[in-house]
Amino acid sequence: MIIIIDEASEKLASFYYHDEIFKLQWRSVAGKASMSEELQEKLYGALLGKLLDELQKKLPDEQQNNLCVYEIENNSGYTEYADNTAKANTGNLRKPKAPADYIWIVSNRQQKQIADSLGIASVGEPQCGTRYAVESLAELDIEYLERVRRRYNHIPWDIGETDRCLIRELSLSDLPALYELYDKPGMTDFVEPLYDYETELEYQKAYIENMYGFYEYGMWLVFSKETGKLIGRAGLEHDELGYMIAPEFQNQGYATEVCRFIIEYARENTDFEELYCRIDERNEASVRLAKKLGFTNSGNVDDDINASIYRKNIKNNEKH
Repeated sequence: MIIIIDEASEKLASFYYHDEIFKLQWRSVAGKASMSEELQEKLYGALLGKLLDELQKKLPDEQQNNLCVYEIENNSGYTEYADNTAKANTGNLRKPKAPADYIWIVSNRQQKQIADSLGIASVGEPQCGTRYAVESLAELDIEYLERVRRRYNHIPWDIGETDRCLIRELSLSDLPALYELYDKPGMTDFVEPLYDYETELEYQKAYIENMYGFYEYGMWLVFSKETGKLIGRAGLEHDELGYMIAPEFQNQGYATEVCRFIIEYARENTDFEELYCRIDERNEASVRLAKKLGFTNSGNVDDDINASIYRKNIKNNEKH
C-alpha cells in the first residue's frame, strides 16, 4: 500500500510516528516535475508520472510542493531519495503498476477530485467529501487505510484466521467455487440453494456493496489453510450467526473452530448484546454445535422455515 498525503496532514496521522512501518518514497513535486517522462516512470512508475502531471495542472504550487508519498516497508526497506533523483540508487524502490496500490489522505475536495480522476482510493475529514471519512486524521491507522483501499478497489477483506482456516469476504470470482460447495451432498438440506448464475451474480454484487460495504460484516467464506480450497461459509447476518461446512470436513471440529472465531469477532467489533441462530430440529449436528457454543433454545420458532431460535449472550465473559 502506498499513501499520498500532504506535509501538513502527515504529522496528524498516526502512521507518521511509525518509521519502522512506513518509509518516505518521495517528498515534494519540486524537482520531480522537471524530469523527463521516461525518468519519472523509471524512478516512480507510470502512475506517479501521471499524478505529477495532474498535480501541476490542478493544484496550487504550495500544495504541489508539500505532497509526500509513503510506502509500507518490506524486508529490503525503502529509501528516502534526495532531489538529485537522477543519480539515486533505485534498487529498493518498488515500482507500483496500478492505482489499486494507492490511497490518498486528502485535505480538500480538489485533491479528492484528482484522486477520483486517477482511480485512487481516498479518505479524509468530512469536509473533503470522501466516501470514507474520519472526524480527525489522528484516527487513521494502517488497518483502516488498507481496508478503505481494498473496499474502493473491490478487493475482499481478510477477516481473520483460526488454527486451520482462513476467513475472508466473498468476491465475485469466488462464485464457481461457491457453486461447487453448494452442489455437495446434503449442503442444501437445511439452507436455501443458490440462484441461477446470473441472478446470483447480481445478488452478490449488491451484497458486497451494501452488506460488506455498509455494515462491514456478513456471510464470509472459509478456506482451508492447508489446501487453500473453499470448505464452507460462516458469518453474521446482523445478529444472526450462520454456518455451513463441506461434508468431507464435518465432524472434525472445523465448524466449532470457525464459529468460536466469529462469536469473538462479534463481541469485539459489534454492539450486539447477543447472537441467535435458526436451526431446524432435524439438523441434529447443527443443534449439537449450537449447544456446544453456548446457545440455548429460546422456545421461540420461526414458522416460515420451521426452525427453532437459539440465543447466546456475547457481552458477558462466558466463552465456550
